[in-house]
Amino acid sequence: MDTKSKAVFDYIFSLTYPGVKLELSRVEHFMTFLGNPHEAYPVVHIAGTNGKGSTGAMLAAILNAYGIKTGLFTSPHLVRANERIRINDHLIPDDFIIQKVQAWRPQIEDLGITFFEVLTALGMVYFKEQEVDYAVFETGLGGRLDATNVVDPVVSVITAVSLDHENILGNSLELIAAEKAGIIKTGKPLILGKNSKQVRDIMDVQCRARRSSCTYVPDAAEIVEITTVGTSQEIKIAIADRVIETVLPFMGLHQVENYCNVLVTLNELGLELNPELIQNGLDQMNWGGRMQPLQMQPLVLYDVAHNPEGLERLLESLRRASLADAILIAGFNARKNIQTMLNSLEAWEGPVIFSLYLGHSAIEYDDLIRLGVEASLVAPSLEKAYQRAIGLRNRADQTVCFFGSHYLAESLYELFEIK
Repeated sequence: MDTKSKAVFDYIFSLTYPGVKLELSRVEHFMTFLGNPHEAYPVVHIAGTNGKGSTGAMLAAILNAYGIKTGLFTSPHLVRANERIRINDHLIPDDFIIQKVQAWRPQIEDLGITFFEVLTALGMVYFKEQEVDYAVFETGLGGRLDATNVVDPVVSVITAVSLDHENILGNSLELIAAEKAGIIKTGKPLILGKNSKQVRDIMDVQCRARRSSCTYVPDAAEIVEITTVGTSQEIKIAIADRVIETVLPFMGLHQVENYCNVLVTLNELGLELNPELIQNGLDQMNWGGRMQPLQMQPLVLYDVAHNPEGLERLLESLRRASLADAILIAGFNARKNIQTMLNSLEAWEGPVIFSLYLGHSAIEYDDLIRLGVEASLVAPSLEKAYQRAIGLRNRADQTVCFFGSHYLAESLYELFEIK
């Protein structure tokens, strides 16, 4: 990247402010300045605590396989900010970002537009200029005041809701669910993924208030059979009076549940559920950090389980895949509920190592010790943690699983030479 380009990207990242500036009015003003690009195409809008990125990525990949040109906006990224904006797995080019940000800079500074809001605007404009048939937008944080919530979607999707970002969204499940419900639009259908009755009741109330239908995914799509084969799953789903058989290129029951969200959404959009096209879409996906194999012999995985619910799902997935003695390497984000995750790890059958790493909001050594982690279990880097894991193996094929922050990805991909 040349000096001029680097300066533009450095400028974008400099727009990350301490705290979170959740407010829609400045985004609405910015969209007006840009000509409301998000109104140029139908949108599927996705919120939730866990699973929204995977649900969105699968949906966009399958729509593209149907011949429907679909833009996908997700966050956060693993290595490059460009990953957040893609069409059929082609990332938004640097030149487009640089050109637009340079042109928008006076308005960005005048309105106080943040890093996430700039990326949101870039996605909306890029999808318009590329003339997509559909766009799938994942919220960044919450829903009601999220920058993406300027859209008026044809359907909203809310995945699993649990406690996370309590300091911003509220310190109870009810408050967080109400924030997520903020993406429900009047008269537009909601697809609600598997959730507790507490969350379902809140969504039902919000849908009635907005005269919106609510389809609860477990009522519309039944998981008939799951067979784990290596790092994939052969699955059968009963939906719309038929059984869809496909191979899901992810491990974990939670990914099957995310896939059910997708099938119900496709059905709501009026598409015939064609197993061949669906499989083509799944096969074309490139979605890292979700029990992603970094190495096969021995198996090394990486998962972005970064909150208590995500960790519980990861541990369950490893057990279901007969990997209950996997050596876990945790790279925690300091802003997360680490104590609850430490409590979950106490029951893990295999060894657990805690790693320091270079990245945004990475937990520090002293904080781990303060939380009760033994000093002997803390490694100074991901590489040292992996070396320690190899030394702890009881057998040559014992699995190692890195998990935690999205910001582990860059170092892990370099360590395992992932392109």
